[in-house]
Amino acid sequence: SLVVTGSNILWYSASSGGSSLSNSTALVDGTTYYASQTVSGCESSNRLAVTATVNTTPGAPTGSASQTFCSATNPTLASLVVTGSNILWYSASSGGSALSNSTALVNGTTYYASQTVNGCESSSRLAVTATVNTTPGAPTGSASQTFCSGTNPTLASLVVTGSNILWYSASSGGSALSNSTALVNGTTYYASQTVSGCESSNRLAITATVNTTPG
Repeated sequence: SLVVTGSNILWYSASSGGSSLSNSTALVDGTTYYASQTVSGCESSNRLAVTATVNTTPGAPTGSASQTFCSATNPTLASLVVTGSNILWYSASSGGSALSNSTALVNGTTYYASQTVNGCESSSRLAVTATVNTTPGAPTGSASQTFCSGTNPTLASLVVTGSNILWYSASSGGSALSNSTALVNGTTYYASQTVSGCESSNRLAITATVNTTPG
């Protein structure tokens, strides 16, 4: 495995004397080996000293074997979370060429991660199966809903069809409002729904009319 330039290379364990070593001799970390060359039947009296560093091949990186994403986030291999150094992703548990980190995750597909430490890539790989759930659309319901002030209507009073409804004061961004938030006449509220852990990126707009209850 040692790379030297010369003819008919012979390896020794010392700078002079001794018998040549077999080329199949396993390298030992930190050990110095000595190379001679032979030209026209004459072996060099001087030998090249080469010290071998044999780094330990690391194990596979670590991480959850199953990771879940929402389609709206357009997850890629870079979205997968693993612990290790210089991570490379593959489509098989061994062999093959590394995939680009920008490769889009496919639902139900297993990807394999290696890590490289001190120039040595792990021979074993971590298998991670990606689940990419479809991001749902907005919930449904009447875009205009009317209440009487005497009933003290709140966001919980608004009627929509969907799962795990969250209410916002804007069509995108912001923090979810409490369901106990009192409705304000003429105000538009925005509802999302969450299915399989994925919150809809679109929201249903509902304008509340709160009529004054007469005395």
